[in-house]
Amino acid sequence: MKVEEDNEHINTVEDDLFYEDNADQQPPTDIVAYNELRSCADLVRMYKKGILEIQPDFQRETVWKIAAQTRFVDSLTKQLPIPSMCFSLDYKTQKWQVIDGLQRMTSIIKFLTSNDWRLSALDDIDQNISGKKVTEFRNEDSQYHTYYQRVEDLTLPITVIRCDYSKKSHMEYLFTIFHRLNSGGTKLNNQEIRNCIFSGTFNSMLKELNGVQNWRLINRLGDRESERFKHEEIILRFFSFYDNKKNYNGVLSKFLNEYMRDNRTPDKAFIEQKKTIFTRAVNVLHEKILKPGEERVSISMLEALMFGVAKNIDSVESLSEQRCYELFDQLKKVDALSTSYLSGGVAKKEKVDARMDAAFNIFQTTE
Repeated sequence: MKVEEDNEHINTVEDDLFYEDNADQQPPTDIVAYNELRSCADLVRMYKKGILEIQPDFQRETVWKIAAQTRFVDSLTKQLPIPSMCFSLDYKTQKWQVIDGLQRMTSIIKFLTSNDWRLSALDDIDQNISGKKVTEFRNEDSQYHTYYQRVEDLTLPITVIRCDYSKKSHMEYLFTIFHRLNSGGTKLNNQEIRNCIFSGTFNSMLKELNGVQNWRLINRLGDRESERFKHEEIILRFFSFYDNKKNYNGVLSKFLNEYMRDNRTPDKAFIEQKKTIFTRAVNVLHEKILKPGEERVSISMLEALMFGVAKNIDSVESLSEQRCYELFDQLKKVDALSTSYLSGGVAKKEKVDARMDAAFNIFQTTE
């Protein structure tokens, strides 16, 4: 029973890391926050022109259901008070991005532009809009067109964070704001936030690699990912430690943020290099180490395995399945991966170094 309780504790500690908030910095002095009013029609115009960036997939597990979207539209048509949304503005590129209010913006865009959306038939909303297709509201000859005009003309409060996306301190501050504004309800994890503010070719690669068959097999993932970007973060951790372990200072979220920011839009050679080392390491784990039917390894063990195997990939690939499993068995007995050692904080620098170094040294042994 004690072993089961210890393992459950480690699982909880590891899971908490996906939501780690280490925001200790003050707002950068050159960031400006101000309030303004924007009409729904203007916000949709900004979206259509590509000025306002909308990424609904970054909250794919918390997207409002149609009924919630319908009730929000009902609130708009009734001109009820709407909570302020928060956008960031990169003053160099004049690009806007939704920080808080994605679901509200998605609902507004759907109502004012969709050709096939039908509002839910609900008893607690205006029955003149209940169950109607939104195209009925756009028809100027329709008796319902007045509802469309109300939403178009309605002005909404916006908090604007004017910043510079190319500055590390500014992006860290945006990350902090995401954390704090999304602390209620279904809280966003760190990788969901990175998926929005660090979007680019590297982020797209993380999503692609999470679909690699052997990766999904060793993590026992089904056809539909339900971990809300957690496995994309594990892949990000792999690359971050593989390239920059010596720079790790014990604050995991900032370490990953910095790596993802620095490599947001790398060249093709970088992308191909990362895909290759990831695939080679994953293939070894699937074919020679993590056998079907055995207990799933912890995230800390998976990180160590990926690091140790990848750093010694040329020699490990030539080892037999039996020899690889013997080395894995050695790693499982290392104190740095024991529940008692990890329970003190799996992300502390000395603990990360201990398990990564142990894995590196064990898989460096080929005889």
